[in-house]
Parts: sequence; structure tokens; C-alpha cells
Amino acid sequence: MPSFSKFLSDSDVKKQMAIDSNFVQHLPQSRRGATVHFPVVDISSGTLWNFGYYVRMKGHLKPAFQGGWHNYRRHKGLKVGDKIIFWADRGRYRIKALRKIKLFGQEMYGVLT
Repeated sequence: MPSFSKFLSDSDVKKQMAIDSNFVQHLPQSRRGATVHFPVVDISSGTLWNFGYYVRMKGHLKPAFQGGWHNYRRHKGLKVGDKIIFWADRGRYRIKALRKIKLFGQEMYGVLT
């Protein structure tokens, strides 16, 4: 099952979340510059979100989540440094958000519900 994960940057949190260019082949097909919407399930809550992604038209390919990504980010209270894991499996898409926490001096990640 193809997946990608990333630690959120300032741009991911404030604007749009950049997507791993190699992962785009596992998303619904898009024309450059056209936004494609598709359902994404948050595996921690079972909530269905409607994400959109597009690929920048000028220069090198730069795919990014937008649209529903903003609602998801706000709902989860995502911050810079939080981690996202995204899966694609035969036309079904899932996401999980993790927050860095310190427990007994150890850094680890907890699931955001």
C-alpha cells in the first residue's frame, strides 16, 4: 500500500501542504493546474474529508493539497512539526495526524483524534 509521511512545515500549515511528487501517481489523475477532489478518511476518528490537490502549472511539478486540507488542518489544530501519514489503496485514501509529545524525557508521537 503506497504511502508518504512528512513533518509539517510553516507553509504546509499556513498555506497548502506539499505532496511528495512520487506519490502523485497514486492519487486520482489530474491535469496540471486543475484541482481534483477526492474523499479521504481520517483513520483516528473515521471522519470523511473532501481533499483537493493540484499540480502547479509553471516550472517543475509541485503537487499540493488544498481545499479540504485547510478544514482538516484547522479541525485537528495541526502545527509546524506535527506529522502526517497518508495512504492510498486501490482508490481509497486515508490520513493520520500525529503530534510530537515528550513523555518521561522521551520524544514520541501521539495520534490526534
